[in-house]
Amino acid sequence: MLQAKWFQYEYRRTSTEYFREVFHAHSQLELTYVHEGRGLLILDGKSYSIEPNTLLVFPPFQMHRIQIQVTEEEPFIRSVLLFEPAVLHGYLNDFPSLKGFFQRLMLQQANVHPVNAMAETEPFVALLRQFSTSMASMREAEFEENMGVFLLSLVHQLKQSPDGESAFLKKHNHRVEDIMGWIEKHYMEPFRLEELASELHLSPYHVAHLFKESTGTTIVAYTQATRIRHACSLLRKTALPLSEVGYRVGIGNPSYFSKIFRQIMGVAPLSYRQHLIK
Repeated sequence: MLQAKWFQYEYRRTSTEYFREVFHAHSQLELTYVHEGRGLLILDGKSYSIEPNTLLVFPPFQMHRIQIQVTEEEPFIRSVLLFEPAVLHGYLNDFPSLKGFFQRLMLQQANVHPVNAMAETEPFVALLRQFSTSMASMREAEFEENMGVFLLSLVHQLKQSPDGESAFLKKHNHRVEDIMGWIEKHYMEPFRLEELASELHLSPYHVAHLFKESTGTTIVAYTQATRIRHACSLLRKTALPLSEVGYRVGIGNPSYFSKIFRQIMGVAPLSYRQHLIK
């Protein structure tokens, strides 16, 4: 991987063993193209199918989790690009329409799907391949300029993505949909598996097993991710004290709230809010 603090890129990274992330977010924009692999993406309380020849788009601080079923016959091959939005600021000044799109994308307000069907022959994928090939002979003095052109071209291609509902929205087993719906209604309360199971007329073991088998994550981890997702919304839209934000999403202990927030989002709650103000 070509890596710096502000730019990371690897073409056709390959995993041949089971691949599963925890819920997480980061300050960079992430663009991941899936060449091979099938699995599940969970973000913003929804789940999406991941299939070969798809582009995943994660704006800064968008919480997500990927699970891929990997075998020797079906490895997980993807090209991964992460970069800090500030890298493009100087380059975008001469392109007002593209700059407006990029700003909306950073604020998660652009109509860009999290999962997009995209053949290997599409210009976006060709750009990924071409930049990887050129890096081998690129002189250090040329890198920053070439990187800027590369990123501008990718954002331009992303801007051309059609609007509308993603065709990759995955339909859960209706029981799992019920579990996610229950958590969405009750995330601000102390979590009690027995109450959830009773409402669904299932045993606690069956509920926990069913959810883990279908989504690859535990109900507790999903509940914490749901709480932090709503905390992010409160931090963006209100000036509430951090302790009040934690209390409103069901995490009454301020220290524990900060710990869980940092684990998932990669930054402390105050840093997240200050980052949005900049």
